[in-house]
Amino acid sequence: MCFRPAAVEIDKTCPACGAKNGAAETKCKECGADLPAGPAMPGAPGAPGAPAAPGAPGAPKAPGAPGAPAAPKAPGQ
Repeated sequence: MCFRPAAVEIDKTCPACGAKNGAAETKCKECGADLPAGPAMPGAPGAPGAPAAPGAPGAPKAPGAPGAPAAPKAPGQ
């Protein structure tokens, strides 16, 4: 089975007014604002709402050195 979208949307959405523009347009046909360089790709790196990459795994830190032993105490103190 194929689980892909039925249609691919390659239009650019104007960040200023929200109008749909063609993929090759550089200025919005409605308001004249500059359009992003490429079509908005969901899940692309840096896309709004995309989760950040996890940090690199690493070894845990070494435990600290043990402290000096304490002086003995008398019973009941």
